[in-house]
Amino acid sequence: MRHNAEKSGSKKPATMRDVASHAGVSVATVSRALDGSSLVTEETALAVRRAVAKLNFVPNISARTLKYGQSHAIGVIVPDLTNPFFSEFLREFEALASANGQVVLLANAEASVGGALTSVRQLLMRLVDGVVVLPSLDELEPYQLLTLRKVPTVAIDSRRTGPSFSDVSLMHEEGMRQAVGYLKDLGHRKIAFIGGSPGLTISKLRLDAFQASLKMHEITVRHEYVRYGNYRADGGDRELRNLMLLADRPTAVIGVNDLTALGALRAARTLNISVPNEVSIVGFDGIELDDLVSPSLTTMSVSRKLIAQSCHGALEEMRVGRNGLGRQLYIPVELIVRQSTGRPLRKMTKSR
Repeated sequence: MRHNAEKSGSKKPATMRDVASHAGVSVATVSRALDGSSLVTEETALAVRRAVAKLNFVPNISARTLKYGQSHAIGVIVPDLTNPFFSEFLREFEALASANGQVVLLANAEASVGGALTSVRQLLMRLVDGVVVLPSLDELEPYQLLTLRKVPTVAIDSRRTGPSFSDVSLMHEEGMRQAVGYLKDLGHRKIAFIGGSPGLTISKLRLDAFQASLKMHEITVRHEYVRYGNYRADGGDRELRNLMLLADRPTAVIGVNDLTALGALRAARTLNISVPNEVSIVGFDGIELDDLVSPSLTTMSVSRKLIAQSCHGALEEMRVGRNGLGRQLYIPVELIVRQSTGRPLRKMTKSR
């Protein structure tokens, strides 16, 4: 029995030559069939696919990449895997890539030593056909390694374009105008903002949009109402507590993202502060958790599917003409009203 197990375990993986023999075609035909060449008839291609399935054949991607100059792999650099916004985007983007015969290679810039630069180098070593850079990454220099090699790159919210470099930006300004206008109509005039890290591009974009919206709606910009979190629930929790310590507390708070707003909701619940009666809370992103918490979160929602389609489309355009300039694309933002916002019912006093 042991001899038979050893013999079974020593079976070698199937080769392209084995597939060709099983399908009754040449090795070159197998190669063309795997590439989806129009020179191969559907009947022959079907025979090759059946042979591949029968023999559990796995093509040597590295060899094929070197031969044809394409890996059919797209890298995605993520700054924080704990943020549901990114996982929801990845689900949509991977579905698109898979439908186009591509695989997605994920790089977590936060976890790697050297951050974005290490992630870029790892993806270059894998000869990816393109890269998507998700937001909150403030340094664009590492991505020059990609564009210098004419690797199509799409960033989210960089607000920059160039050779082999496109950008997909959310319409933060319009989203903030909707949110501030809605809160003003409810009767709020004391509106605070909990942002993210001050040095990041997306933080500045959303803070600038918030302050511009206050001015447009003739609401006083109060610097004590601007706090800085960390894009996570604990940052929103901490800064909501600080805002509630003010002698003249805000009646409404907008978070830089939904996790920040959800953290603020948690702090209000812990402090026994009624939402929305004592303070209204608004998020930004529209993650699926927003409708599962109580009270459900009012938010400025963006379509992860539309972002994924825009990023994938921009990459494909640059793959066709990599020396051309990248494109600037914009994604609309929609205010979704739920239970976390309402009219200010009574004068705010210092937190108990």
